[in-house]
Amino acid sequence: MAHQSTVLISTMKNEGPYLLEWLAYHKSIGVDSFLLFSNDCTDGTNLMLNRLDQMGVIRHHDNPQGPRMDPQRSAYSRANRTEWVREHDWALIVDADEFVNVKVGDHTLSALHDACGDADAISIPWRLMGSCDEKEFDPNRLVTERFTRGSTFDEPENGLVWGFKTLFRPQKFDYFGVHRPKLHKWEDMPEGQIKWVNASGKDMPHKVLKGGWRFGKDTLGYDYAQVNHYAIKSREDFLLKRLRGTANSKNKDRIDTDYWGKYDLNANEDASIQTAQIRAIMDDWLQDADLAALHRACIHASRLVLNYQLEVPEYREFVDTGKFPQNEKDK
Repeated sequence: MAHQSTVLISTMKNEGPYLLEWLAYHKSIGVDSFLLFSNDCTDGTNLMLNRLDQMGVIRHHDNPQGPRMDPQRSAYSRANRTEWVREHDWALIVDADEFVNVKVGDHTLSALHDACGDADAISIPWRLMGSCDEKEFDPNRLVTERFTRGSTFDEPENGLVWGFKTLFRPQKFDYFGVHRPKLHKWEDMPEGQIKWVNASGKDMPHKVLKGGWRFGKDTLGYDYAQVNHYAIKSREDFLLKRLRGTANSKNKDRIDTDYWGKYDLNANEDASIQTAQIRAIMDDWLQDADLAALHRACIHASRLVLNYQLEVPEYREFVDTGKFPQNEKDK
């Protein structure tokens, strides 16, 4: 099959220590272009993105937020109106802690397209990757190599496990959602007009055009790909995440003891993600002295914030023991 271009669209805030690995990995599997939006960064991530834009690696836009706006939806609305995005054969919307893990052929997006045939949309299930009982923030090690245990596909530990992200042809849809593309008038779309498959290449039911972002027993498919979702990483990384909030909410209180429990799933060993090319791509980019300095500054800023957090006894106890004090939910 001839090469088909892919643009990756994402929003981020304070992801500087992890940014280059995420970019390098997706470049290694065949992403051609990156359109990235940042908001409210305090660690210098936006400056890294600016430099990567100047280097021609990505396109970056500041995405300032009003009091009632959410960063993801405003960014995806802007992306949807960008002709350059719609000129790509495929679009992929994933967060900075999500890595599309292709499990067929040469582990590239091209191999996934070959496996799925003439699809217009491919929904790929999450595998929620747990902490592996790791305590420390360690930006010198790859996230994809550190965290190698995750959730169960067929008997999900909770309702989040069957969530999916979608690779799709942007020309076929009216607007972009967090988990999947959408149509304004789905009920008028004749059956068979859009070919939507799961990550085993099996047709999704026509009702998927109406909505939804999770698989069921009858629609789940993960033979060809999964999305490794490193939502929490280590305990110290989790404290940093808690401070920045989530991409679709400014409310950092969403990320609490319950959040940790839902995502710290370690039942299954899974080191299937291909990491061999990541370091070489990162090292090439880091030959740029300005980018290297900005990357070091992001790591330093994160360490300072983390050290301040660890002065709170409850957070220190969590890092040391893996358990939140009983009164954490009352804070």
